[in-house]
Amino acid sequence: MATRRDETVSVKKKAAAAKKAAPRKAAPAKKTTAAAPAKKAGAQGLLRAGLKALGNVRNDVVKRQTNVIESLLGIGQPKPDTPARGFPGLDSFGIRKFEDVFDQRVATAMQRLGMPSAQEIQELREQMRLLLEHLERIESGRRKR
Repeated sequence: MATRRDETVSVKKKAAAAKKAAPRKAAPAKKTTAAAPAKKAGAQGLLRAGLKALGNVRNDVVKRQTNVIESLLGIGQPKPDTPARGFPGLDSFGIRKFEDVFDQRVATAMQRLGMPSAQEIQELREQMRLLLEHLERIESGRRKR
């Protein structure tokens, strides 16, 4: 699956390359007391920049993971020619597709465990109803004698 590259990444790389290429100023030969707060502010700036970059990477990873999961479940952009069923607002989130996949997986797991399907339970109910009717006819025949 091909994904589009984020254009901000290339812009940031170019800015970082330009920053590295800029000549550095020579450090003063003599240490002063004002240099300590400047180092502290520089360290905080580096920390903030690092945290911002980490946040950007995290957001990018979340976006990509979301795209992968949506494509696996088939809940990406809805097709315009498919009619909405039930609540149209829910289809925009892909809830219906997710429910269908969930129902299939639960039914398969229950079948593996030996649980009867809904159709088998309905057949058992019908047999039970017929047996109860037959038993009532036998009981009513005994009472008449």
